Amino acid sequence: GNLISYDASGNPVAVATGSDGQVLTSTGAGSPPAFEAAAAGGKVLQLVSTTKDDAFNTSSTSLTDITGLTLNITPSASSSKILIFANISSSYRNYMSTFQLVRGSTNIAIGASSDTFRGTTARYAEGVGNSLSVTNHSFNFLDSPSTSSQTTYKIQVKVNGGSIYINDRSNGDSSFISTITAMEIGA
Repeated sequence: GNLISYDASGNPVAVATGSDGQVLTSTGAGSPPAFEAAAAGGKVLQLVSTTKDDAFNTSSTSLTDITGLTLNITPSASSSKILIFANISSSYRNYMSTFQLVRGSTNIAIGASSDTFRGTTARYAEGVGNSLSVTNHSFNFLDSPSTSSQTTYKIQVKVNGGSIYINDRSNGDSSFISTITAMEIGA
């Protein structure tokens, strides 16, 4: 029931028997492989998701929380990373909107430019004239919160004029959805 390999001299050697769940790995040139525990990093440890199916609108020119696009996740280890996915359905007329991903009260998706949109994860100029533009804004971000305490993630938005309608065509039609999802990835 053993595997046979060869050493650096070409002599046959038996590979020690592994146990359930172990994987066969290289131990370097000239030595036989060995069974070892599988690497733990990179596994999805948990997934938390929130779906917003009701309407939200704002005409704020300051970043404001989008009600219902907030979630909490408690990492199992401080070395874990949190992968965030967000998809936001919105509509507005001839204005620019800016979205921001926040951990607690800190913007975590900080851009490198020094313009007035520094720190935003997305900005879109949609719609021409009085035409109503409906669009989806999607982004993802890999965060390293360095904690095993409950952590809150949320999406904020602002406009440079007019109003933005989340999950709504500005006429009460909230037939769209927006989501935010967090996955804990083991180190």
